[in-house]
Amino acid sequence: MTFGMRGKMSAWFRIVYVLCLAAGTYTHASILVRHGWRWDYGGKPISTVLFWSALTLLDPLVAVLLFVRPRIGFTSLMLLMLSDVIHNTWVIHVYGGIVWMVADQWLFLIFVFATARTFWKGAQKQTQPRTP
Repeated sequence: MTFGMRGKMSAWFRIVYVLCLAAGTYTHASILVRHGWRWDYGGKPISTVLFWSALTLLDPLVAVLLFVRPRIGFTSLMLLMLSDVIHNTWVIHVYGGIVWMVADQWLFLIFVFATARTFWKGAQKQTQPRTP
């Protein structure tokens, strides 16, 4: 089954997306293992605590969707990363923190948006039924 160059690029992009989501999942899961669900991240608001804890489940869910329902997964990825970057940028601005951790999220968000068209078209070709 070949999808042409656009389909191959789409597949490679999907791998990068999933690896980055796996890194996020690992980060949030390791925090929960070390500190538990009730940790407040050093006094952050409950909305921030809930959001960061929810990413432990949302990141792998989006990764699975990228394979099962690529367009829904990609839309979810864009929304998830946009909300994550906006939220974490706000946290850094208000509470301070490690800027490079948000900078790499900004880079990933830019990569996701820069590859959107290629991924979307490649995903379209993968979901179309094959003709004999």
